[in-house]
Amino acid sequence: MTRLKKIFLLSLILSAFVFSAQLNPAPTNRAYSFYLKGHLTKSANEYLFTARLNPKSAMPLLNAGIIFKQLGKYENSIKVFRQALNISPDNSDILCELGWLKFHLAKYQSAAESFEKALKNKPLHTRSLLGLGSVYSHLNRKVDSIKYLKKYKKLRPDFSGIDYIIAWDYVNFKMYEEAEQYLIEALRKDPSFIEARLPLAGIYARGHKFDEAWNQYYRVLDYAPKHPIASKMIKVLEGKLTKQPEEIRPPFKIKGPPKLAPIDALKELDKSTRVRVGIGTNNTGRQGKNKILKFKSFEGFKVVGKRSGKLYASAKPNEIWTAIYKNGKVILKNPKNQIYGRFTGPILIKPYNPKKGYTIFERIKNSKNPWFRYSDRAYRGIMELYPIRNRGIGIVNIVDMEIYLLGVVPSEVLSYWPYETLKAQAIIARTQVLIRKERGGKHKKWGYHLCDSQHCQVYKGVTMERNSTNNAVVDTQGQILTYRGRPAQTFYHSNCGGHIQASKDVSGWGHISYLKTHQDLPKEKQKPMNSPWKFHKWIMGNPPSNCNYPPTTSPAHFRWVRIIKHKDLNYKINQRYRIGELKNIFPLKRSRSGNVNALRIIGSKKTITIDREHLIRNVMGFGSVKSTLFFMEINRFKTGKIRNYWIYGGGWGHGIGLCQSGAAGMAGKYGKKAREILEFYFPGTKLSKIKYIRKKKK
Repeated sequence: MTRLKKIFLLSLILSAFVFSAQLNPAPTNRAYSFYLKGHLTKSANEYLFTARLNPKSAMPLLNAGIIFKQLGKYENSIKVFRQALNISPDNSDILCELGWLKFHLAKYQSAAESFEKALKNKPLHTRSLLGLGSVYSHLNRKVDSIKYLKKYKKLRPDFSGIDYIIAWDYVNFKMYEEAEQYLIEALRKDPSFIEARLPLAGIYARGHKFDEAWNQYYRVLDYAPKHPIASKMIKVLEGKLTKQPEEIRPPFKIKGPPKLAPIDALKELDKSTRVRVGIGTNNTGRQGKNKILKFKSFEGFKVVGKRSGKLYASAKPNEIWTAIYKNGKVILKNPKNQIYGRFTGPILIKPYNPKKGYTIFERIKNSKNPWFRYSDRAYRGIMELYPIRNRGIGIVNIVDMEIYLLGVVPSEVLSYWPYETLKAQAIIARTQVLIRKERGGKHKKWGYHLCDSQHCQVYKGVTMERNSTNNAVVDTQGQILTYRGRPAQTFYHSNCGGHIQASKDVSGWGHISYLKTHQDLPKEKQKPMNSPWKFHKWIMGNPPSNCNYPPTTSPAHFRWVRIIKHKDLNYKINQRYRIGELKNIFPLKRSRSGNVNALRIIGSKKTITIDREHLIRNVMGFGSVKSTLFFMEINRFKTGKIRNYWIYGGGWGHGIGLCQSGAAGMAGKYGKKAREILEFYFPGTKLSKIKYIRKKKK
């Protein structure tokens, strides 16, 4: 074979290989698989290899660039994005990304030039507006900074993050009154935004508004009970208050029986199986520390021994009785402070009217349990009190399951949501009760089937009951969701951020066939999100979704941002993991929904990987972030030291099963019925109806 023929044949083979690579997506799929599994460097190299095979396509380079950014290798990322820009020189998305990379490296002038070019090509490019406004702040161009940030706010008025960023701009420019207004606006949209409460409290204190400052610091402690700054400032401000704490934060008081609703749910509901609910529990479902309890009933009540059935006391209507924990016993006192017994076992509080009566626990000002510190609480059924050694008084509500649901459904969803959403929530909440009662779980050793916190289902009792949710419970009574004849695992969460994740993708959740990953959209409107670059654009944007429907749900739950100082994150991580100085932190593994399923933390003493959903959320700052669906950016000083962390997130909760906001969107926007909603989130399940059989007392 001649040399010329060999060259021709070789070029023909190479051309065929390149053409095959363009048609065959295998290299790209392999790179994405590496990305999801946490082989980030291997994934980036695979995308770079694909880029060499497809020199006219910028997409592989964009994917590699985002991975380098996720790893914290910003210079590598800049290099790759510049290569992509050579292929697509007028692409505003690429120019914008280069601007943000330079901004986080404190190369402000160069970053401004990139953002300006992006906006020249696309004047309403939202992320470039945000970037340019942020850069101009560091260049001390006050007027221009505020101008561009407000342009962004016009395009995304419901995004609480922009109010927070504008406020910080004003703080940097020492314009505190303006900053105060925007921080208040951010908190109006997102009350859980504790990073906005801290500067607002500082502004109030600076202006000698000590009552307001005290209130904000206390609100921080509601979400982050051990926050060091808030804990310290509460004590500093105590001697400067002009009002009593009860006047600044008025406790919720129950002053009389609730007004009767058009439907008497208690009359309409049949007798059902009884459940035991732990009351005043923490986020792990464990009983809170109750050293003292005060309780009454509008109908009066009696106190009997659980085991003996002996009558120990009879209380008249509105009489306030007290239970105190001391020396491993529950001491019962009447309104005159007379002791009626010292109990080492459980006692039962039974209202005289078993059908409509309920017990009210009055708030205890200095209670170590926040559940009883700020509000009166009221519960139907029987209340069981018992001593927990070295902890306090345990509280269990023994109540018919259907009556229990009257307090669960409005605690979990908004009562004004579309009615079909309320029915769907009633069905899955009822199913959850049956599963937890049947299988026991970790609460069995503590004496109850399920707790009243988010660990199981939120249950706030009588005061939460509403006519709409009562109707939903009555209309669906006995209905549960089943799979192959057994109660289905009906997990649910507040907002998925636009994409449900599969149970098999999350460590410790198991592989349940009907808990699948899919976008929170009708099938015909779904677009594949199968690359790091696509995910990045999606999480940074405001895409359509069932759970992004403002008439029913808060946009602050769908997309949010947190900016956390390096010293704060370093402190929080070292409280638990003792890693030394925090050097780097980045998402390692992701599910196909984009949720972070493993977080790598590199410290001066050791490197750790966290792979549990609740631990990942809890480690990201003093207050738990809303979900694991997020992307991180590390912001540095010119010296290279880390200044803070920008966390762009979506959704609220674990993202598995039913998205409550999405269910509201399906019913409100598309008119879907409860069964259609449940089929969308739990495909392959069926509606069934149970018959309640009460066990006969021996």
